[in-house]
Amino acid sequence: MFRYALSGSLVLLAGCVSSTATSVTPLAAPQSRLRADGSRQYVYWSNNVVGTVGRATLNGTGVNQTFIASITNGLVGGAGMTVNKSYIYWTGANGGSATTIARAKLDGTGVNKKFISGAHNPCGITVDANYVYWGGDAGSSIGRAKLDGTGVKQNFIATGDGVCGVVVTKTHIYWANYRANWIGRANIDGSSVNPNFISTDGADALAIVGSYIYWDNMSGTMGRAKIDGTDVKQTFIKGIKGETGFIAADKAHIYWTDWSHNSGTTIGRANIDGSGVNQKFISGTSGGFGIAITGGSP
Repeated sequence: MFRYALSGSLVLLAGCVSSTATSVTPLAAPQSRLRADGSRQYVYWSNNVVGTVGRATLNGTGVNQTFIASITNGLVGGAGMTVNKSYIYWTGANGGSATTIARAKLDGTGVNKKFISGAHNPCGITVDANYVYWGGDAGSSIGRAKLDGTGVKQNFIATGDGVCGVVVTKTHIYWANYRANWIGRANIDGSSVNPNFISTDGADALAIVGSYIYWDNMSGTMGRAKIDGTDVKQTFIKGIKGETGFIAADKAHIYWTDWSHNSGTTIGRANIDGSGVNQKFISGTSGGFGIAITGGSP
């Protein structure tokens, strides 16, 4: 199968005192978490059916299904996503023939649909301080390029086909092979490749938060393990409905899209400890697939 591949509120109290009455009136509060620099935090996703990028605040408000109006010229497609402090990156997976990595500014402007070319149906994508990495769903390697799109290496790590989710730490790169049912791992420089690092039930999406790695399973569960491959729990979260596209996570929550072969309409969310599962955290998506969050993984 080819894949298409804190919350917070600030409440101010204003009092008015007279000789006869005292009233306290809560003022309206901003509905999204703020970063240390005062900027908003968001969740972004790709709508596979209509080829748009959606956006909402991290608490699910301000939903805009056409934040970027078209990433596929109206055709079906749009796969993995990731963000850093300046850009949104996404892959062009469309079932097998896509070749591009795209990029836009965080405000949705400056869309470059052919930021990097020559990939083999690129699926999952991630970035670190120096590079962007992507999995080759129809190819057999993980690709890598500098953040400005130069220095492209389409065959950075040989993995075999069926690779979607890709995540990195300062020392290692991890990938999910949904055909082989394994999470692989290598050193961040591409050496010491281990294609059978953690066994899964068809995982194709990954996220890393702190010392843990998270993945989706075809059985409607999410797994979790330590990033050294120990303490594996295949059913860390149970009862997820639909068909998970990709996942994203930060210190507070884990988010996932419901692809369901283009019919999914929701984004789910749970607490990072696996509790508080909300299957319909955001509704109205059109085959949501890729997902990324401000300050999160991937």
